[in-house]
Amino acid sequence: MSWWRGRRDDAAPTASASGAGGSDQPSLADGEPTASGWDAIDAACRRLYGDQQPRHVGYAPGRAFGSVLQGCSAYRADDHWHYVTYGLSNLFDDDEGENDGFSGWGYELAWRVRDPGAEAQAPGWPFTVLQRLAKWASDGGVLLAEGSRLTIGTPVTGYPHTDGPDTPLTGVLVATDPELGEIDTANGRVRFLQLVAVDAETLAVAQEAGSTVVIDRLRQADPLMVTVVGG
Repeated sequence: MSWWRGRRDDAAPTASASGAGGSDQPSLADGEPTASGWDAIDAACRRLYGDQQPRHVGYAPGRAFGSVLQGCSAYRADDHWHYVTYGLSNLFDDDEGENDGFSGWGYELAWRVRDPGAEAQAPGWPFTVLQRLAKWASDGGVLLAEGSRLTIGTPVTGYPHTDGPDTPLTGVLVATDPELGEIDTANGRVRFLQLVAVDAETLAVAQEAGSTVVIDRLRQADPLMVTVVGG
């Protein structure tokens, strides 16, 4: 499984410093669909981070013009950055028909990445990885869910195609974000699915014993299941 098909110089999206909501949220005229789906994600993040202004990245050309994701925000947690996507769910209340109570794909992606150096700004490579993973899932019609296993075979940081570090973590387990969980929006339910990066040995155990067994073990060691890359 590999989604690194672009050049290195087109791997990173353009960042826009903004508060909750992000500058890539379109201004909606009277009579146009509202952005209540987007607002619901913002509200879920505010419950954790208050008025903190995240680093927000918008993906060009935008969801309305072909991008899978509209944007992604990264919030400062105690010892890590918490990334949350916008766009796999229905953000703008456009009519998507019956969807069994779910909004869009029914989920957004999240990722918690350790920040041992307490940097002032969230690193850029997780924005790129989340964008590429979302595109891979959407293009392939893959419905990610709790317990999904992804054998990437190369560093989950996107190394060397991004500025992310080299790492032995080459697989991903998918779990429900322990703090964001699932929310109800005007457009249906949205679950926040967190990427949990693992090495090949741990992924093999999950394939044999089941993802739930491994995720439970990882959660006991670290309730937030923060990804630690590099030395």
